[in-house]
Amino acid sequence: MKKESKTWICGKHAVMAALQNSKRTVYEIWLTDKHTEQYFADFKEQSDANIQVQPKEKFNKQFEGRVHQGMAALVGALPHMDLEDVMPQTDLILILDQITDPHNLGACLRSADAFGCGAVIVPDRRAAQLTDVSIKASSGAAETIPVIDVTNLNQTIQQLKDNEFWIVGLDAHTETQLHDVKMGSGKTAIVMGSEGKGLRDLVRKNCDFVAKLPMVGTVESLNVSVATGIALYEVLRQKGSTS
Repeated sequence: MKKESKTWICGKHAVMAALQNSKRTVYEIWLTDKHTEQYFADFKEQSDANIQVQPKEKFNKQFEGRVHQGMAALVGALPHMDLEDVMPQTDLILILDQITDPHNLGACLRSADAFGCGAVIVPDRRAAQLTDVSIKASSGAAETIPVIDVTNLNQTIQQLKDNEFWIVGLDAHTETQLHDVKMGSGKTAIVMGSEGKGLRDLVRKNCDFVAKLPMVGTVESLNVSVATGIALYEVLRQKGSTS
């Protein structure tokens, strides 16, 4: 039998979200002294995990370089999901084409959750994966948004097309603005390119539409996670789902 992979996640939002996720197994919870009275009783009610109070010095040594906020949990991996599992359940999917910064991945997951994405698709090579860093940056969204890693992004795009998704890529080098692409009905997959080079050529060619965000300032581009949030909001706005 294959041994289940375990990882430590740090930070209040990440740990609390993991506890609230019935699909996530939590094995241990570490708290610093300052969190003991506030959280110990609640955690006992929510989980059978082994709860330990550890001095801050041990936290800093165990999680060196991480912003742990005095709270960490040893958790099992989330169940694997395939594209076939999510396509029938959503009309909005986010595709990240070789985003390499785990903080950006986490921030994109946060936007995906906020604007109703059913899944986030990432390549399984040359791209950030779901790690403790991206989980913390997602502020809990990693527990609610399936992250599907794929071997061939272009084949995945074709699979989405075969299932009636329109593929909309974001790229600054085009005259079409995003609000001119009609996304109010049907199924949409938004494709965001990497932090430096943007969309790869073949990925760009496989998009049904390529559009840019309207910008009136002096900067040439936005951080990919910021641009992702704006693009997903525009889809939601066109669908008439904003309040």
